[in-house]
Amino acid sequence: MVHPQRNDEFRMHVPEALQDGMRASNLLPTHVSGDGHADPVKSLLLMSWNVAGWKTTMDHIRRFKGGFPCFIQKHHVDILCLQEAKLTAKSITGQAIQLGVETPGYESFWACNEGSGAQRQGLNGVATFAREGTVLRADAAPLQVPDLDREGRCLLTDHGHFVLFNVYVPNHAGGSRLPFKMRWLHALQAAMRRERSAGKSVILAGDLNMKHRNADSHWTWRRVSVAKLGEVLPHSNLEGTEQKVVSAILDAWPEICALLRAKEHRPIETRNSRNGQTFKRWGVFVKTRTGDVVRLGAPIESEEEARNSYVVDGVGVEDDGTVCVGSSSHGATYMLKRAGELSVAELVESVRKLLGLDVPARVLRWMSDIACGVSTPPIADWLQSVLHGDDMVDTFAEVHQHAQERFTCWDQYRNGRHENLGSRIDYILTDRSFFVQHVKRGADLQAYGHSEPDSAAAALRAATLGGLSQPSPFAGGGMPDLEEDEYFLQFSEASSTGIIYTPPQLSDHVATSLLMSGCLLRSGINASNRDSATHRCQPHRAAKRITDFFGRKRSIQNDGELAQESISTPPIPSKRINLVA
Repeated sequence: MVHPQRNDEFRMHVPEALQDGMRASNLLPTHVSGDGHADPVKSLLLMSWNVAGWKTTMDHIRRFKGGFPCFIQKHHVDILCLQEAKLTAKSITGQAIQLGVETPGYESFWACNEGSGAQRQGLNGVATFAREGTVLRADAAPLQVPDLDREGRCLLTDHGHFVLFNVYVPNHAGGSRLPFKMRWLHALQAAMRRERSAGKSVILAGDLNMKHRNADSHWTWRRVSVAKLGEVLPHSNLEGTEQKVVSAILDAWPEICALLRAKEHRPIETRNSRNGQTFKRWGVFVKTRTGDVVRLGAPIESEEEARNSYVVDGVGVEDDGTVCVGSSSHGATYMLKRAGELSVAELVESVRKLLGLDVPARVLRWMSDIACGVSTPPIADWLQSVLHGDDMVDTFAEVHQHAQERFTCWDQYRNGRHENLGSRIDYILTDRSFFVQHVKRGADLQAYGHSEPDSAAAALRAATLGGLSQPSPFAGGGMPDLEEDEYFLQFSEASSTGIIYTPPQLSDHVATSLLMSGCLLRSGINASNRDSATHRCQPHRAAKRITDFFGRKRSIQNDGELAQESISTPPIPSKRINLVA
């Protein structure tokens, strides 16, 4: 769909330098001035991004002039951490050019899942791109626990002044993987402590698959304790009619619990009314006080998640991954959900469907403001031990303490990004001493013209790239094609510690960033002098050494230089046409 004044919006929000860059790629190194002299006060930018499949993301990036070299330069990136690369060593070696593995001026290091663990080959995977010659060593098995390392979720790179852990933390979804996740997290914490003991500052970047604060989740997903509602209601600023609604919920809570304890979950089929496409999902069903059976909430992806939804007596997980629901959860090794808690959305849906009571908007926000958490209890405890026990800093939360609804991941199948129904699960943490000495705020959060960057309205505007990004049509067919004006809106002239709003076609996550100064990267490190663990992180180099040994055939240009290998790059899409005069 083409909206009126698209081209005017584009010119308004994209700096002139980037508009020029759409016509000619500027590939000068980030920290080199126009006259070629090095900047004596060098800044350093780290960008971390869950790409949900690097090959697909690169297919999009390569459509635009300059490809990946232009992308990485226009983001002013010195170090780029990728999560969910979804590649094997074989694919990295065989498609090195298409994947940007050896981008001029940068080196790449990889940790892959080769299928020897519990998950199938090619899942997960992390990669770190760093300016050439600036990595002392790399390790794709830094946890030093084979079954944890082999999933390709953690990559360590040593940059001299600091070490960087690039991570894709396991998801525990319905709960059966929670024991594995907790083992993984404790092993990560131990690995970071080992590096500190060796005198290194630590940076932890990546998709942590957890939420730090209530503000890091849309308010509908925050968990609320009904008992706590009763405790704080007398001291609330709710008006009389609003207090009566809460009192009605509290009075009916025993009845709600009885009805929810008898809930059922069963498979359902959903259908797109426009194109007829069907989907297998799960639904939660409850019998009301009148005997009618109603479905609670939207269709759910998995049976495990459906079973754990609308549970009022708690959900626990044993060491072997067995999920215990209800009273059997008491005394379980791990608590997934506490008794007496529901998400705000679950509570409101239960009240509406079972009591016929609508909850006013002010009451909803009041509930979310007194929510008791957004993360699974043992995961929240782990994160607190890292932040307080190990004295690390959540850099985004520290730098942008008043920012509202700034999320990094959305459910794109439901167009969540276009309503900003998301979560912040992507982080960059640093040791506090390193943060105080080296981390800089930089530019304001991207607001695409909104006057209050910390507001929820500005966050929604940023999530939708100033309104230019369009939702997927209900008729099916996937997301609209990524076009030139939308693609180039992600770039900013000024770097910052914060969020980089990459287009939704590139991933269901956006990137996070960390701006540093006073910690110059070491340069000129000879790759041949690195240890075997580092070499294993660069399978493409090993393959290159083998082909060179056997005398790979090379083409020679007229000037005697090696010809660059050609790759087939899809044509750049044309700029949007303004159909409104």
